Amino acid sequence: MSCRPPSLAPDASDLLARFAPFDMLDACARERLLAAARPIHAARGELLVQQEDCPRGIHLVLDGRVKCFVLSPSGGEKIVRLAEPGSFFGEEAALINRPHVANAQAISASELLLVPTAALRSAMVSSTAFSASMSNRLAQASYDLMSTMQVQFQLSGTQRVAHYLTRLAPDDAERWEIRLDIDKQTIAAQLNLTPETLSRILSQLTREGMIQPRGRRGMVLSELSRLRDCAAH
Repeated sequence: MSCRPPSLAPDASDLLARFAPFDMLDACARERLLAAARPIHAARGELLVQQEDCPRGIHLVLDGRVKCFVLSPSGGEKIVRLAEPGSFFGEEAALINRPHVANAQAISASELLLVPTAALRSAMVSSTAFSASMSNRLAQASYDLMSTMQVQFQLSGTQRVAHYLTRLAPDDAERWEIRLDIDKQTIAAQLNLTPETLSRILSQLTREGMIQPRGRRGMVLSELSRLRDCAAH
């Protein structure tokens, strides 16, 4: 006998199974989460969460991309997370019932699910594997944030850009062609740089032969060993 609520489409039970850690739940538990969740269709530029908002749950990105950011007193953006399909955000505020510390805005047309905190907690209580996987995801998010802070506090602007670019290529590659899937303004905000500073650094790396621009967003990382040395020193 199916445990699917009558309001759900026949194929809806498979939706959460495509995304970790929700794939750790059994079908009935996933369907209960789906029954409680609210779909969100966000247009590009739509603000989903504002700093100091009370949390309603976690946002799971099904399609599109969302940036989580804080604003400086001068109005500059600092991106603390980019949430892509399969990622979620807002869990740190939802699970301790504290106001959101960052804004969240769709940077492309996006499809999301808002999973209420109560439903998420019930799922964590019902499944040890799901609860452990959620804990691992929270630890990874915290580690990534600390790593980002380390890069921004300890590396120069040029080192930050070189570090960002080298992470887009395999570790053993010497030459690799990439396409930037986000605009340079967003990359600059991730690296805590102004767009003008990012452009100057990219121009410098081009003159030194480490990168070769290919159109608006394409780029060849032509000397990755030098680029890695640049990131390290």
